[in-house]
Order: sequence, then structure tokens, then C-alpha cells
Amino acid sequence: MNLKMLKNDFKRNRAGNLSLLLFIIFAAGLVVVATIIVTQLITSMLGMYETAKPPHFLQMHKGELNQDEIDDFVSSYVGVTAWQTVNMIDIYGDDLKVYGNDDVFSLSDCRLDISLVKQNKEYDMLLDNERNIIKVNKGEIGIPVILLDSYDIKLGDTVLLTSRGLTSKFKVTSFVHDAQMNSTLCSSTRILISDGDFQELFGNIGENEYLIEVYFTDSSMASNFQTAYEKAGLPQDGQAVTYTIIFLLSALRDIVMAMVLIIASILLVTVALMCIKFTVMATLEEEIKEIGTMKAIGMSYMDIRNLYLEKYKIMVSTGIIIGYLIAHIISNVFTEHVSNTFGKQPISIITISIPLVSCILVYLVTNCYCKKVLKKLKNVTVVDALVNENGFGKKESVRDGLYKSKLMPVNILISSRETLHNFRGFAVVFVVMFIVSGIIIVPMNLLNTMKSKEFISYMGSSVDDILVEIESGENLDKKYVNIKKLIEADDDIDNYKEFRRIRVEAINSENEWMNLHIDCGKYSGKGLSYLDGRAPNKENEIALSRLNMDSLGKNIGDRITLKFNDKEMDFVISGIYQDVTSGGYTAKAIYSFAGLDAQKYQFTINLVDGLDSKEKAKEWSNKIGGGYDIEPMEEFISQTLGGVSRQVQITIIAVAILGILITVLIVILFMKLKLAKDVDQIAQMEAIGFTNYDIRKQYLYKMEIVSIIGVIVGTLISNLVGESIVSMAFSMMGLGISKITFIINPWTAFIILPFVLILVVAVMTWFSARQICKYNIISLINE
Repeated sequence: MNLKMLKNDFKRNRAGNLSLLLFIIFAAGLVVVATIIVTQLITSMLGMYETAKPPHFLQMHKGELNQDEIDDFVSSYVGVTAWQTVNMIDIYGDDLKVYGNDDVFSLSDCRLDISLVKQNKEYDMLLDNERNIIKVNKGEIGIPVILLDSYDIKLGDTVLLTSRGLTSKFKVTSFVHDAQMNSTLCSSTRILISDGDFQELFGNIGENEYLIEVYFTDSSMASNFQTAYEKAGLPQDGQAVTYTIIFLLSALRDIVMAMVLIIASILLVTVALMCIKFTVMATLEEEIKEIGTMKAIGMSYMDIRNLYLEKYKIMVSTGIIIGYLIAHIISNVFTEHVSNTFGKQPISIITISIPLVSCILVYLVTNCYCKKVLKKLKNVTVVDALVNENGFGKKESVRDGLYKSKLMPVNILISSRETLHNFRGFAVVFVVMFIVSGIIIVPMNLLNTMKSKEFISYMGSSVDDILVEIESGENLDKKYVNIKKLIEADDDIDNYKEFRRIRVEAINSENEWMNLHIDCGKYSGKGLSYLDGRAPNKENEIALSRLNMDSLGKNIGDRITLKFNDKEMDFVISGIYQDVTSGGYTAKAIYSFAGLDAQKYQFTINLVDGLDSKEKAKEWSNKIGGGYDIEPMEEFISQTLGGVSRQVQITIIAVAILGILITVLIVILFMKLKLAKDVDQIAQMEAIGFTNYDIRKQYLYKMEIVSIIGVIVGTLISNLVGESIVSMAFSMMGLGISKITFIINPWTAFIILPFVLILVVAVMTWFSARQICKYNIISLINE
């Protein structure tokens, strides 16, 4: 009987039921996709890490080292289970030229530090797409998958290496999945060659660099080990990284996308419940006589409720099953980067069961909500249902107010008065427009912020035209002199700022000495995004990154003792800023710290108005040669965060399409319910002379007024609350950012998107209101 009722109901109300089914499919599908992304990301990373075994602590070092000293220190440290020193050959992008079938290009514009390595024996292994340990023969080369986002390199292509008068030719035979250098935020990447080729090239080309890798019984020991290692004066002429930072940087791109989808799916489920409510209420309004008849013949509330509930259970179950299947089909679009980065994840019980659990939760929530809505049947009396035909509340009437205006058109006046006096009746449209605009605008603003030049202020630098960096290594001071001469001799430069990174010691919150890396210089700390306080203005002031502030257990105005050159000096904390570079642990001071060796030099340069920063950066690179990172600020941000931005952009497109479909379905369902409730009102208006065209225009005006208010409120709230939501998510990731200020594109956020949403509402309202033309005024009046 239930199946027969469901079949007949679908025939009688195809549009409404199909819309509800589609809505449930979208809601369930998006929940499953978000769950699949999170599940696959975690399982893929853990699966890859199990085979690749990335280090718990990594110290990069350029220059000479004494392996015996390292072995003695590490072997005596409690908790260490293994360690190794990996040799690398650092080369420049313009040393590599790729010969494909259709194209020849170099890697000269690659901002990542490129290193040639051989395969390790047991730890920190480089894997293929199936997570097998790669073995390359002499003359073969493995290209890291991170480069495939920017360069069209294919298997079988030839790579020509030219450096220091030496030329080597390699054939691309594999793509490398690197567990620790698989994000542009890592700033480095490794190319795999055979042991024989490595031995021939080591010491003859490029610059030698070492990775000192250590493993512990517990990866959380890495931070304390880093302090002890640096305090011992062991090789540290380069970046130090812990396991936690490796994990976060690797997953950031997919975490951001999953975060956007999870927020969107929660909002979509909320809208789906509203959609169910109005579909149920529309059905009950239309079938009020049948409900009254069932009550009159003695059927109980539970019997009547179960008749309707079974219908929606079947519909919801069908929608969730279809949504689950569709989600698995389209999930590859969202998880492609996970597979490309961490290798193919075999199907397991976890990857199947967790999305299934999310579907069950959606079903349970929906079922409970349906029961709650159907409780309205309790209050329906036989008299209300059969005589008054109004069992679900009093119908509100609005005084037309025509006598108050002679200037405003009648249709607009009536529509606006009904909308404003009975706004609760249009609440669902308002909430939907509010939510849809929010789930599109928040990720759109995040994307715009990450693409903006101003985002550099979250990366420990000020907003300028060109960024020049000289990393630690051989001839660091000589390179500094060369670049400074070049800058000072160029008349195209308006102004520049230079910074030197040094290392000192400070006492942390546990009363232990820890290493503190400080960027010092006359303009150090200027132009950053400060959470509290300001940049240092005096030589005894220092600004700390948020993560360093937490580690030291200090606040603005507190004193901090720094130890360097066998002496101690007190500094006052002037400000807290945000930084995602160097793991988020940096500091700024204008004190020179004379006598301390530099770990790194950085210049930020502004050109005179009208000059192209890209052309100038290219000119300097050609003049001064390799060993320097010279990039326009926009290019630096694009290459560093480009992968994250692309993932967010894919998500925005999907969410925007979904948002428009949600708007279409909700408008159709709402108009169906509204017209069913307003039949007597429509009849009265036609009787006093309003045409069908007039009435359709009135519904159009009503929906547009509510939509405009919803979009405006949604846009404003999204720009205010959205920042807090995104800031909280970044803060939880521990990347050094706890507050994001959106950089908004007013054209998209305030004009294009609202116009599209309002236009969709207008078109669908006008389309749905054509049902009025089918009404017979005589039969309506008689009823």
C-alpha cells in the first residue's frame, strides 16, 4: 500500500517530489565527498608514511660537516631509534632542460630549490604512484610529481643537465612521490637519479647539501631535540623541520578544500531539512481534506503520520543511496591531488565504511526531522480539516494600504506590504539566499586573499614589488655583497629594505633554553600583519611570531632575555605577528646582533612607478646568475600557494554550481507551497480585476524583495563572520596564522554573485507562477 501511495503521489506531484529527491541527493553527495576527502587524505598519508618513513626531525645543511660529531651526539640522545645523513646536489632550474615530443623548455622559472639525490636504503624512501620504492638505472631520472603542476613532463622525455661545463642526459622513467617535499610551501624538491650517476656528479656540479634526519620513539620529541641539537653547535646551515610541520605542509592543500566542503555540506544539510519541511507542509496543505477524512473514520495520529513518514523514508533512502554512488563517481575530481601526491590508496574497510556512516547519520537526522514536522498532524481537528480547510494555523491577512500611496505602482505596493508584514512566511527564501551567498562568498574571499599580493604579510614579509633571498650555503656573504652592489647601482629602484637572519637563545615557558631565529635590519617587522602590538622601533625591542610567543609563554610588554656571543641582553616584546614561513617560528628586531653569522639574507625592493617587476627580476637573474631567488612578489605567492589556490578554486566552482541548483529547487518548492496556500487569495484578487499577469508580477516582487535582503545580509555576515571561521580553522592547523583579514574583490562579492542569485530567483519564480494561469476563477470562488 505504501509503495502504491508513493507511486501515485509521484505521478500527482512530479516536480515537487523530484526536486526534494534531487536536494537529498545533493546534500548526501556533498557530505560523502567531504568525508571521502578527509578519509582518503588521512589514510593515504599514513599509508605513504608507513612505506616512505619520513624523518621526525630534519636539519638541512650546506657546507662541510663532521659526521662523527653528529653520530656521537645523536647516539647519546635518549629516545632516538635511527638517524642518517642524506647527500644532495643542489642545482638551479636553468641547469635543466626538458626535451619532449612537442616542446623544449627549461626549469629556469621554478622557485623551488632543486636537488639531485640517490635512493636511500631504509628510511626517507622515494616512491612511485603505487607506493613502491623506486629503482632507477644509470641514465634514468625520476621527476617529483610536484613539478608536474607547472611543467608538462611526460615519461620518456629527455632531461639535459648542464652545469660547470659538465653535460649529462637522462630519460624520465618515473614520477617521484616524496613524503616530505611534496608541497610548494616546503620550498624544496628532490629529483632521483641512480647511485652511479650520483657518484659521478657529486662534487663536480652544483652545491653540496646534506639532510640530517633523525627518528624517535615518539615524533613529538622532535621539538626538544631541535633545541638540544642547535645548542650543541652541530651543522645547521639551513632550515630545520619537524614531523608535525612536514605533515601539515603536505596536507594543507587538501585540508583547505576539505574544510570548505565540510562547511558547505553542513549548510546544505540544513537547507535540505528546510526543503523537507516545506515539501511536507505543501503536501499536508493540499491533502487537508484527506487527512480530515482519515481522522473522521477513526485513524490515529500515529497511523496517519506513518503513512506520510514511510513515503519520506523511502524518498530519503533513495536520495542518500544515489548521492552516495554519485559522490564516489565524482570524488576523483576532488581527491585527484591526494592520489597524485601520496600515491594510489587501495580500497579498504575504512574508506568505504566512514562515508557509509556519514550517510546513516544524514538519514537519522532527516528521519527525526520528518517526525518533528509531522507532529503538526496532532493538532488538526476534523472540523478544521473538512469544514474550514485550515488545520495548520491561521492564515494571515495584510491590509493593502493602497490609500497611502498614489505614486508607487499598485503591484509593487501590495507585494512590499505583504512581504514586510508577513516576513516569517518568506523566511525559508531569506535563509536559503543567506546560506547560499555565504557558502560561495567565504571560499571566494579566501581564494582572493591567498592570490593577493598583500598575503605576503602573512609570510613574514612586507608588501613590495620584488623579493630577493640568499639562502644559507657556501659564499653566503659574497653573494650578499654581489646582490647589494647590483641593487645599489640600479636607477630603476625606488627603495629597498634588507634583512639578515641570525640565531640566538631564549628561555621558553618550561624554563629551558631554546633557539630563536631573528630577522634583523633597520626595517625589520615593518608592514606585517600584527595580531597585537606593533613593529620594533627601538634597539631593545623585538616582535615575535604567534607560535614563538606561545612557546616562550610571553605577552606584549614582557621582557625576554636573549643569549648570544657569550652575553645576555634583555628585550621588550613590542608585537605579535603572523608568519607561515620557517614553520611559523620567527622574530623581528632592528638590533644588528653584530658578530653573529648570518643564516640567510633577504631584500624587498620597490621599483619606480611604471616598471614591470617581472622583467626587472628576469634582468637581474640573467646578470647575477644562479644562487639567488629573485622573484616578483605576486609570482612568489603564486608558486608558493598556487597548489592550494587551485584546489580552493575547484571547490568554489563546485559549490557555486551547487548553490545555484539549491536556489532553483528551493524556489520551486516554496512557490508550490505558497500557491497552494494562497488559492483563495488568488481567487479574490482575480475576482476584483487583477489579471494573471498582475498576480505573477506580485509574486515576483515578493520573492525578489526577500532574495535581495537575504543576499545583502548573507554577503555582509560572510565578510564578517567568514573571517573568524577561516581564522579559527587556520589557527587549529598550527601554521602560524590565527587571524585572516579577507581581501575582497567588490565586483564578484557585491555585484556579480548577488546579481546571478537574484536573477535565478526571478526566473524560477516567474516560471513557477505560471501555474496561476491554469486556475479557474469560478471553481475557486465556489470552493
